[in-house]
Amino acid sequence: MIAAAVAAAALATAGVFVLGDSAGAADGIVTAIHPDGRVEWTDARFVKAEENGSNAEPVPGTAHKAVLAGDVKIFTGVGSWCASAAAGLAVGLDGTGSRPCTRAEFLATTPDSLYAVKITVKGDVVTRIAEYYHP
Repeated sequence: MIAAAVAAAALATAGVFVLGDSAGAADGIVTAIHPDGRVEWTDARFVKAEENGSNAEPVPGTAHKAVLAGDVKIFTGVGSWCASAAAGLAVGLDGTGSRPCTRAEFLATTPDSLYAVKITVKGDVVTRIAEYYHP
């Protein structure tokens, strides 16, 4: 998790997010979710915080937008905005949630309901979104 956070912080600090033919994952903060499946986000960097160890903050000048794939995979750790997720905490080694949510549930939520996410984009299509757990 630390290595992933350091790598993500390095990419975020550089403001790098590559959209192309191959899939790439980066940390982000969702800023808008549109009913038609468009998602907007900024790169995120994790900074040390006295409370909860770290906090995600947006990297200025790194706005992105893409559409959700019809078969996008979406995950949360606790499911507060995702009714179909099983109760309880479930996160992977990288700190992202492992409880699946539906595309419809994601589209019905608001960016304020989400913490930072790991977002995977292939071309100009979002193929995976996994919300980081943050107490």
